[in-house]
Amino acid sequence: MKQIYVLRHANWNLEKDDLTKEGKQKCADMRDKLPAFDFVISSSFQRNIQTTTLLGKEPEVDKRAGVLNLTDEQNKHITQLRKTHNLGVVGAIFDTPELIDPVKKAGELLIQLIKETISKLPPNGKALIISHDGTMISAEMLLQKNFTKPIKTYDELEGYIVDEQLHTHPFGHKEKRTIPRPKGQGILS
Repeated sequence: MKQIYVLRHANWNLEKDDLTKEGKQKCADMRDKLPAFDFVISSSFQRNIQTTTLLGKEPEVDKRAGVLNLTDEQNKHITQLRKTHNLGVVGAIFDTPELIDPVKKAGELLIQLIKETISKLPPNGKALIISHDGTMISAEMLLQKNFTKPIKTYDELEGYIVDEQLHTHPFGHKEKRTIPRPKGQGILS
C-alpha cells in the first residue's frame, strides 16, 4: 500500500530558523526507524530542509508543505500567544478568528500535495513530507472530514501516515499535548 509520512520538522531555534543540537540528534535517532522513501518533500524553511537532509535524503522543496502567510502583526501575535497556549502554535492559530480560513487553505494545499505525491508513487511506495504543525493539523482534520477546533498538536518529528485511500494513521504521537473537546463544539467555518 502506498503511504505518505507527514511529519513536523525537528526541534529548531525560533530566531534563526535553524535546527538545535537536540533537533539534529532526534533526526539521527529517527533516521534508522524510518523506511526507505521514493520521494522526500519539504517546505522551503531551513529547519525543514535540514530535517530531511539529516534524515538521509535531499528534499524536493514544495511550498504546499509550508505555513500559512501571516502579516507581521499576525506573526507577532501568534509568536506571543504560542508561548502560553497549551497547544502552542496550533492553539494560537485556531484561537485567532481571522486565521481560520488561511489555515484551512494551508491544509487544503498540503492535501493537494499528498494526493499528487500518492499518484506518483509506485505500488507499495512511500514518501516523506516534512511540514509544519498548523498546516499538518488542518490537513489531518480535513482528511478526516472533521475541521473543528484542534484538540492536539504535534511535537517535533511526530505526525501521521496517509494511505492511498487518504486515511490517516498516527506516527510517533505521544498524546501528551491534548485537551478534551467540549460537548457540542461545532465545525469551524
